[in-house]
Amino acid sequence: MCHHCFDNKRQDSAPPSMRSKDVARRRLEEAARLERERAEEDEDEEEKEEKRRLPNKTCIQAAPSHDGAPIFAAYQIHDDTPESDVTALRALRPSFGFVVYDTTETARPTRSAQLASALFDHTKTKRTKIRYGADRIEVITLPLPITLSLDQRVETCTRHYDAEYRSRLRIADKAEAASWFLAERIMDRHFARRAFIIDRIKEDGDGDEDESAAMASWKESLSNVDQELKAVMQPDLSNTGSFIEINWQPRKGIWNFWNRENCGPGDRMSSCRFGFEAFGDRFEEMRDAIEVFYNHFVPDGILDRRVDQARAARLVAL
Repeated sequence: MCHHCFDNKRQDSAPPSMRSKDVARRRLEEAARLERERAEEDEDEEEKEEKRRLPNKTCIQAAPSHDGAPIFAAYQIHDDTPESDVTALRALRPSFGFVVYDTTETARPTRSAQLASALFDHTKTKRTKIRYGADRIEVITLPLPITLSLDQRVETCTRHYDAEYRSRLRIADKAEAASWFLAERIMDRHFARRAFIIDRIKEDGDGDEDESAAMASWKESLSNVDQELKAVMQPDLSNTGSFIEINWQPRKGIWNFWNRENCGPGDRMSSCRFGFEAFGDRFEEMRDAIEVFYNHFVPDGILDRRVDQARAARLVAL
């Protein structure tokens, strides 16, 4: 059982099995996993050709925004997919995504689109694995004053994220709403939500910096495996910039237990700062949920229920 189901087993009608049913389910999952591995090993030429037809071109698309803040999503489409074909893009757009905020004072839409492309293309080896499903990366343009404290920056972004999450669930077209879903951390037993906040980014020159120069700089940093440890331990030493990883919405069970004696209001959110080079590592740490998302959260109807509940609430409010 994923942690979303554990927290919401009553309202989502998930089976309360923690013993025999859970064991049976795990056995079925293990059998399915072994079957998938055998299928991969025995892949014939027709399957290999189909595999070569997987989306392989990065598409940058404007994403929905509840308050008009420019948001750009990066994901993969086929070489021959028209980027003007809304229906074709929706069919290829992954429901699982990572959210990054650019909160620097110089944040602007053109740079957000470039960042989405660079982060998607140059952290791919960290984020993907054969058995994992597709994902997308969204960059939200949210310039904030440099004088803002870390706590204020985090509070602003979490409020914005929560409002964006609710707004997207209420998109009139159900398929569109599902394709722009903001997935929670269903395999994390501590917090349901995670996002990344860029608080510093280096630019050579003025705001109209040459796009190719910026992309080359980000590619070098994101591909610099040797600098990952330093970026984790000493983020201010990064030549490219830094970001804050934030986690919030504590899980019900674990926090109800801990809060009896050990936890206060300040423990209901956690944050940690990293150098720009650590983006791939932090994305990699989140990818454990992707397989479960596509093999459980989507096919077992949890995503559909989320969208249906939001649509029903929207109709009642009208």
